[in-house]
Amino acid sequence: MKYFKTPEFLFEVLGEKQSVLEVSCTVIFALLGSWIIYSVAGIELGGWQTVVAFILIVDVLAGCIANFSFGTNEFYSKRPKNRLIFISIHIHILVIAWLLSEPMGAALIVWGFTIASAFLVNALKGKSIQGFIAANLMCYGILLLIYLSLPVWFLMVSMFFMIKVLFSFAVDHFDKQTKVASET
Repeated sequence: MKYFKTPEFLFEVLGEKQSVLEVSCTVIFALLGSWIIYSVAGIELGGWQTVVAFILIVDVLAGCIANFSFGTNEFYSKRPKNRLIFISIHIHILVIAWLLSEPMGAALIVWGFTIASAFLVNALKGKSIQGFIAANLMCYGILLLIYLSLPVWFLMVSMFFMIKVLFSFAVDHFDKQTKVASET
């Protein structure tokens, strides 16, 4: 697959290099997924709160895919401190809940579980068990989301938020490949 150098202002989002295929898939999923969530939610995009909330939803869905890409993974694999900061600043689900008047208690549970799990998974970087623990925690997270009986659109956003931060981002998916690429 051919990679191109991404503009510096997009490094934190797409890494230093990215492929057309990965960027295309990320954009298509973010837009299509957000449109489906918007359709299911039945919320009008009238006020600034809904516009900001849906921009955050687009970001959640885009990150869900982009964080699986080689370029993004490689960028954060070389910068463990940045990975911790990235996990720490992910309050999207809380802001979306607040902006769209969803129950903050449920949003806090989703956020707390996701962030705590992501920190645990990130601490396992370089260990062969990292992906397994992440998948295990993701499955528990899905059970939690179902148990919370969230509105369908908020369940969708919460699930993608959890995938983005806990499984897509916190796992170093290309650990061995990144080491080889760094050595060449």
